[in-house]
Parts: sequence; C-alpha cells; structure tokens
Amino acid sequence: MNEGERIDGTPTCPRIVLAIDTATPFGGVALRVGERELQRAVEWRTSFRQVAPAIEHLLREAGLELADVHAIAVPNGPGSFTGLRVGAAMAIGLSRVTGRPLHGVPTLAAVAEAFAPSETRRVCATLDARRGRRYAALYQRSAQGRWELLRGPVDAEPAAVGELAGGAPLAAPDLGSGTAAPPGALAAAVARLAAVDPRTVLASPRDLSLAYARPGVDTR
Repeated sequence: MNEGERIDGTPTCPRIVLAIDTATPFGGVALRVGERELQRAVEWRTSFRQVAPAIEHLLREAGLELADVHAIAVPNGPGSFTGLRVGAAMAIGLSRVTGRPLHGVPTLAAVAEAFAPSETRRVCATLDARRGRRYAALYQRSAQGRWELLRGPVDAEPAAVGELAGGAPLAAPDLGSGTAAPPGALAAAVARLAAVDPRTVLASPRDLSLAYARPGVDTR
C-alpha cells in the first residue's frame, strides 16, 4: 500500500504536502507537516528561478528530504498563463520524480481558505483579473473543513462580483484592510486543502487541467 492510500486503494489525506503557487502575484512555496506549516514567498516574475531554492530551504528548515514528502500540490487556476505553467511544470516534474501523487487545487478555493474572515461559512473568493475585472466564486465551508463551490467561477466586473456574493463577505489578498498578503499564504492554503480534501488528488500528473487568465489581461 502506498502512502496516501487506504487498503482499498482510495486516496486518503496526505500528512506531508509540498505546495507551489506561482499562479498569482502572491506566489510562494509551502510545506505542511501534520499541522505545522512552513512557507516562503517567491517573486512572481522570477519564480521560475526561485521555486527550486525555496523548496530546498523549506525542506532543510523542516529537517526533511524530498523523498519524505507524501504529496505535491499546485493551484490549477484561474491565474496567469505563464505563472500557472511554471508552477504546474515544477509540480508535475516533482510528482514524476518522487512517484508522489499530485493534487490540483482551484485557486479561488485557496483564496477562500487563506483570506476568509474567521468563522465565516460562506464567502465570495475573488482575485484581480486585470483591466478592471475580477475572478470570483462563491464557496461554503463544510463540516470537514473543505470549501464547496456554490457558484462560479466567473470573470466579471466588480459590480457583478458583488451580485455573486449576495451579501457574503469577500475574501481576497488585495481587498479589505490594505494589509499585504502574508508571504506564501496562498501556497500554504493550497497545501492545507490538499491535506484535508482527497478529492483534489489526480489519477495521474497528465490529468492536471489549468484554467488560464484571459490572454488580453495576462501580461506575463
């Protein structure tokens, strides 16, 4: 039986998850070991050079080797065309090299996990889509700590995002108090969701499907 499988072969929740997020300007790498989270920011536009050193740093900090990781996780969009591909390429490569399962986590579900107000059960997760538009999706948190998609995702004007929210609070790394998003917060959320929701695991790295940003707004 492999790590991350029950006796009947169905996936379980991995204990050690390595997550890579280069899909948004708030990119980073995170390592979840049980309930402990380590994270490190990467500069979005040079992430292809920074991801590997960031992973090495987190593994050293945790006293682990790459072989100790039980699963690899990556956001699957929406997000930047180049950014999604950088993270996906690294995650797919690590999954194949290590033989560990790959988890694809919706970017907006990770936004909900990282930025939803405390104790909120329903939230509208949203990201800047450039040129005055936003990506958004309405989620509800289940008793198991998973985010269940209710509506969306959409690519819309801000007013339409408010209609989608229907009174639910907005969760976003670039709205609200004005405080900068914590370094690596989205990557940590991706790792957390992969760890609690076995539905994110893919049968094969080839099954990773990416939802790209619109070409007209993707500047990378």
